[in-house]
Amino acid sequence: MRPTLENKPNNRFGFRRILAVVLVCGCLGVMVWFFSPQTDDSFHPVTMDDLKGVWTTPYPTYQDRFLQFNDGSITFGWGADKMGSYTIHEIDSEPAEGGARVHIRYNDRSGTTYQFNFYYTNQHGGLLRMKNQKGVEWSHANDLPVHPLQFQ
Repeated sequence: MRPTLENKPNNRFGFRRILAVVLVCGCLGVMVWFFSPQTDDSFHPVTMDDLKGVWTTPYPTYQDRFLQFNDGSITFGWGADKMGSYTIHEIDSEPAEGGARVHIRYNDRSGTTYQFNFYYTNQHGGLLRMKNQKGVEWSHANDLPVHPLQFQ
């Protein structure tokens, strides 16, 4: 028996099903891409080369203070020519909103370990923000260390 139009398989039904599946998968793919959290694959860990030099702030409370990073050391300037230098034994960083969260571990001469945490961004030549100093930004005042080391 020869097939007639009435009992021939409908190929258009199969095509529509495949088209519907492709469209649904495409829409789901676009939605996942659009609504997924954006990750910054360009994060580069902060190094001593990024921090090296003197950092100051115009904020009135801290105008006479500075931070200085040198190869393997950090110096805190406390105003009126008071300063203390410490040996850095570890620096690491992780992505944070607008830059990086930096963790520095340093030692005094007796071997006591301290930790210093701050936020770093390389905008405008570099900015540091401390968690406990709201609205205070420290800028890279000099790329080279200028203060003598006075180890504590």
